[in-house]
Amino acid sequence: MHDPSETGHDRVRRRLMNLAFLAIVALHVVQWHWIGVSGWVWVNVLLLAAAGAPLGLTVKLFELRFKMSAEERRRALDDLPARRKFELAGFALVLMAALVLNSLHMTWTLWGMWFYDFVSYYHDRPRRMRRIYAVTMILDELRAFPCPWLWPAPAVMVAAIQLWMG
Repeated sequence: MHDPSETGHDRVRRRLMNLAFLAIVALHVVQWHWIGVSGWVWVNVLLLAAAGAPLGLTVKLFELRFKMSAEERRRALDDLPARRKFELAGFALVLMAALVLNSLHMTWTLWGMWFYDFVSYYHDRPRRMRRIYAVTMILDELRAFPCPWLWPAPAVMVAAIQLWMG
C-alpha cells in the first residue's frame, strides 16, 4: 500500500543525499587546492575512505528518529547485543586513531560514509518504501555489519608504518 508520508520522507532523504554529495565535492576541491594528494598519500586516502564506510550506519541510526518514537528507538537499540555495542565502540576508537594519524586527509572518510549509505539505500529502496521494512532493515544492518572495528585498522597500520619510516 502506498504511504504518502514515506514517499515524502524518501524524497527529502534523496535530496539530502545529493546535497551531502555536493558538499563533500566542494570540501575536497578546496582541500585539493590547499593540501593536494600525490604519491603514496593516495593509499592513505583510499584506506580512510574505506574506514569511513561503517559511519554510514550513523546516517541510518539518525533516520530511525523519523521512523520510530523515542521510546521504541531506545528499546530497539537497548536490545542490541553487548558484543555489538563493544564492537561499535572499538570502531570509534580505531577510527579516531586513524583520523589523528591522517589528520590532513581525514575528510576522505566522508566519501566512505556517503558511498556506503548511497549503495545500501538504493539497493534496498523498493523494500524501504514501507516503514516497517525500513526499520527492521536498519536494525538488522546494525546487528550484522561485519567487524566494524576492522575497517579503519589498515588506515592506522599504514599511517603508523609511514610515521615510523619517516
